[in-house]
Amino acid sequence: MSKDRRSRKVGFTLPELLIAVTLSMIVMAAVLSSYVFVARSYTKTIGFGLPNQPTLEAQGRRTLAAFAQDVQMTSAISSISASAVTLAIPRSTGGTKNVTYYYNSTSAAVTVSGSGYSAVVPATALARIDQASNTSLTLHSSLLTCVFSYYDASGNPYTTFTNYLPGIKQISMTFTSQAGTSANNTLTKVYKVASPRYLFHNKSLLP
Repeated sequence: MSKDRRSRKVGFTLPELLIAVTLSMIVMAAVLSSYVFVARSYTKTIGFGLPNQPTLEAQGRRTLAAFAQDVQMTSAISSISASAVTLAIPRSTGGTKNVTYYYNSTSAAVTVSGSGYSAVVPATALARIDQASNTSLTLHSSLLTCVFSYYDASGNPYTTFTNYLPGIKQISMTFTSQAGTSANNTLTKVYKVASPRYLFHNKSLLP
């Protein structure tokens, strides 16, 4: 009789099972909440607004790489401002062509046009416009600011841009960017990039 009584006590009762399931669900909910929080923080840190959106860092590297390459080949400067610069660089077939770096600081797309070319630059974006082929490449699409600075051979900055094109020997670019929106709590920290001063190796100085 005592042996049968002990055998009947082996196992869990229904209340015990319910308590165990409830505790397991609480633990799983806590783990899932922690995972979602970490994933959201990681997303905000690297700057993803969408799964395939380039990171701010990747856009910054691409911008500096393209700009540095063009500056090193530049033989002349056609026009300058704090938000745009037009460089004359060699063609593969000979001669030169004009390439414009244009920053659109507005909240709407703008059309940049000139003799033989026309390009649409998205809002808050920096574009590289090849005037010869009438093509435009958006290098960075999440900018808050973008400023071009110009210097002479001694490193002295130009504070005005009138009649100084022949004397410019160095150029730098500084920009800040931010991705995401505050509405869905995906706004990233402000990402700042300051390029070195690039030399115009092929551009002659003032006589």
